[in-house]
Amino acid sequence: MKNVLMLLLAFVILVPSASGQKLKAEEIIAKHLSSIATPEKLSSVKSLIAVGEVKVDFITPKNQPTSGRIVLTSQAGKSFFGMQLTAIDYPREMIIFDGSKTDVAMVRAGTRSSLGNFIQSNSAIVSQGLMGGTLMTSWNLLAAAQGGAKITTSGTRKVNGKEAYVLSIVLKGGSDLDITMFFDQKNFQHLRTEYKRTSSAAMGRTIDESARNSETRIKVTEDFSDHQDYQGIVLPRKYKLYYSISGQNGTTEIAWTGEFTEFALNPTLDPATFGIKP
Repeated sequence: MKNVLMLLLAFVILVPSASGQKLKAEEIIAKHLSSIATPEKLSSVKSLIAVGEVKVDFITPKNQPTSGRIVLTSQAGKSFFGMQLTAIDYPREMIIFDGSKTDVAMVRAGTRSSLGNFIQSNSAIVSQGLMGGTLMTSWNLLAAAQGGAKITTSGTRKVNGKEAYVLSIVLKGGSDLDITMFFDQKNFQHLRTEYKRTSSAAMGRTIDESARNSETRIKVTEDFSDHQDYQGIVLPRKYKLYYSISGQNGTTEIAWTGEFTEFALNPTLDPATFGIKP
């Protein structure tokens, strides 16, 4: 009985201590980088290309889906995110950071897509290396200490059935987006980046008109899965981008689902790769 009581006492003392042990943001980032590759391998990757197939689903309002090819290309801090699609009214998506400026191509004369407008208004998520995650050499966490962003822990949450550590990030220079990143608790692989913004309802000309106006909510998520080794670096094969906006004009939801089948490490890239083409 005495031994049992001692074990129970030890349990009561140790359990709160164990549950109180939380990983710091720096520790989560370090373990995440180790999940990608060794430090030597990471430092050796100067450029990267990922190519695959993509399907676009127009969820709300419902419209015919389209499909095509998706290409992510990066070199150091520069990045190219492109899709060539079969729809006449949505033939492409092209988001480029040339090292100093973010450009978003028009999908038609004088018109950007819903995603393009979001990126144009929040270009820091491209210029500071969030969009595309580990599929880009510009990935923010590769040089988090020098990037100037403020990164803090935000507990844990379940993402796509997996328990994940959550990090909140405030980009250098600030942003009106709430940005969170999710990492698998078991292997520290990057599972998701989530971007949210809520804008207050516009004031109307009368009290009744103001009451009818509603706030605008934007949510964009990038999901990464099916991580596999490619020449010593672990990269996600599956990628899903989700965009949602709801407000006074109703709701728009679009999902891009991609699967990468080809990769190239350290290819020689034409400088024109990181320039918007008319």
